[in-house]
Amino acid sequence: MEFSKNGRIQCWTLMERSTWQVLEAEGELTCPIGEVNDDPIFQDAYTWMRGSMASAGILAPEPGISPWWCWVRREENHPEPYIEDAEGLHDPVVLELSIPGEKIVLSCFDLWHFVLNKCYVWASELDEQDFDRAQESAEQGSDAAVQLQQRMQKSWSAVFELDQCAVDMGPFEAKSIQGCFWTLRLADVTAILERDVLSSNDQP
Repeated sequence: MEFSKNGRIQCWTLMERSTWQVLEAEGELTCPIGEVNDDPIFQDAYTWMRGSMASAGILAPEPGISPWWCWVRREENHPEPYIEDAEGLHDPVVLELSIPGEKIVLSCFDLWHFVLNKCYVWASELDEQDFDRAQESAEQGSDAAVQLQQRMQKSWSAVFELDQCAVDMGPFEAKSIQGCFWTLRLADVTAILERDVLSSNDQP
């Protein structure tokens, strides 16, 4: 609700200008999995996110696609992306969007790295110690190891609990918030920003 205005979420996504031109021509776009340049070691994490979106009732409109990612709040008091976020793009533009709240899943950017790196999101120091001890004693492929994997994946749900304090990610107001949605619609674009209007995260 913190980010919702009249049931819509303001966010920003970066893309090549050529993709924006296709969106202008076609009116809406989905992103085929084969066109996503995700590092192969992170494929399990992106599969988990797609499953989490489905569990939340936000279903993919067609098989074989990956969600669009966006910034909802880049940093405290700085919602839009930084110029550094455009690195790796040849001719980037930033689309400012207004997405219906029921079509987007928000998550904590910093906690997302626990999912990417297959780490346990602990609820307390004792919880972390208990998991580490169990992991050290579990034999690979054993029932105990399988249960630990399930426990780890269950812990990842913390990425969606934006007001929780797991692993000391700081107060809600300071968290970087990202979003995932399935279909990019021209009708949801509220502004187009050029790279040179973005500020740098190195500025004081």
